[in-house]
Amino acid sequence: MRKTRKADPKPKKEPVVAIPAEHEPLLTEVHDAVKAMGRRTTGQAYELGYQLARAKAVLPEKMFGRWTSTVCGYTPRQGRNYVAIHEHLQEHRERLEGAAVVPTVLFVLASAKPEKIEAVLAVVESGERLTVGQVKNLIKDGDEGQPERKAAIGGLAGLRRAAEAKLKDELTQFIELSKRILKAAEPITELLEKGKHVSKKSLADKVEVDAYKAAGLLRSAIFPERIDASRAANPGADDALLGWGGVPALFGRLGDSPRWPGKDEFPTWVTGTVLPMLRFVVHGDPLPGAHQEAAPSPTDDAAEETGTEARLTLEDIPALEGPSEEDYGDAADSSAASDEEAPVVEAEPEAPEKRRAMKESLAGV
Repeated sequence: MRKTRKADPKPKKEPVVAIPAEHEPLLTEVHDAVKAMGRRTTGQAYELGYQLARAKAVLPEKMFGRWTSTVCGYTPRQGRNYVAIHEHLQEHRERLEGAAVVPTVLFVLASAKPEKIEAVLAVVESGERLTVGQVKNLIKDGDEGQPERKAAIGGLAGLRRAAEAKLKDELTQFIELSKRILKAAEPITELLEKGKHVSKKSLADKVEVDAYKAAGLLRSAIFPERIDASRAANPGADDALLGWGGVPALFGRLGDSPRWPGKDEFPTWVTGTVLPMLRFVVHGDPLPGAHQEAAPSPTDDAAEETGTEARLTLEDIPALEGPSEEDYGDAADSSAASDEEAPVVEAEPEAPEKRRAMKESLAGV
């Protein structure tokens, strides 16, 4: 059988890039600058994006992709990615260069929303190195845009997801309102610190409505029922000492101007309580003179473990002989019991069986 000789495959032709004569000097300059670049650092990624953006400005879209691949050695997609770094990340360039973020991560950030970019920057500026996959997870919107799908999930998982979405939305609104209130309060505080007269109405007109809304949003998230109930009779107390526990009370008062202090106490209240609390909420500034949180007592620990909200203090427990304080660890709700319901405890030392019976009696009250 006669062998047939296969013809040699024809060499693949390189695509022809017809460059307008008037753009040749600029494109040659861009080509030389791109070829002269060495290892791709963060700064060089920005510079490469700038050079390719110059070429993109004078070439049609399809011709730009062909030009980057045949002349510069980058795929059309790579070329567009570097241009996106130049066009969309200029505002964050100094911080990204300082954190030495690699170009592949910059490609992902170039398509992210501003708040997502800030979230990633907060992580990398803390010293953590993120992979491309981790950055994609940080900037993705999750199930946003799919309310039907999210609402269709039943059971505890669906309930938890719905609650998380509600909380996220409410806290976002709360922070935006807090920023507006702080922005309005700062210039008024400056005037008060200089000893100038400022009417309460001038502040109320700017912050009262926003503060009322903010108090409602925050109340469903962290409203401390126990703390607020104990302070309801004394709205003029120093809310700064409670940290986040005092925020709902302060915002509630800001949203109700008739409850503001009189004209003599008003300047001190604004400069010493309102402004520090707003800066604590918005910027995380420490509160002046804030007390350190005391270590939880055994009673508090037991209440937290069982999900009980009402807690006893040592003052609430009658002086008893025999059992130790630890015997009351499970009796967080016993303060609501009447005297007739309380077990009778003898003064003499108790046997272990009697102690167990007393604990069961207290826990069941």
